Amino acid sequence: MGIVTGKIKEIEDLSQGVHLKKRVSIKTNESGYVFLEFRGVLKKLCDNLKEGDDVMAEHSYDGKTSKKSGVKFNNLPGINIQKIN
Repeated sequence: MGIVTGKIKEIEDLSQGVHLKKRVSIKTNESGYVFLEFRGVLKKLCDNLKEGDDVMAEHSYDGKTSKKSGVKFNNLPGINIQKIN
């Protein structure tokens, strides 16, 4: 599990059919960017957030290798996110 703090730059709804998902783009305090996916019921954690909010988010790791192309993906599913002052 990892923890990220920073400012929300964008919230995108990537839901397709029954697959619910939001991607939250966070500019970290170290001047990098992190893109967290909140999937399924965890998507609701983003409902009261907006661009510009300072947040702390917990995430897990879900890296995969494509069976077709061999391309590696490093997914970061969000577990929790909350505003901080």
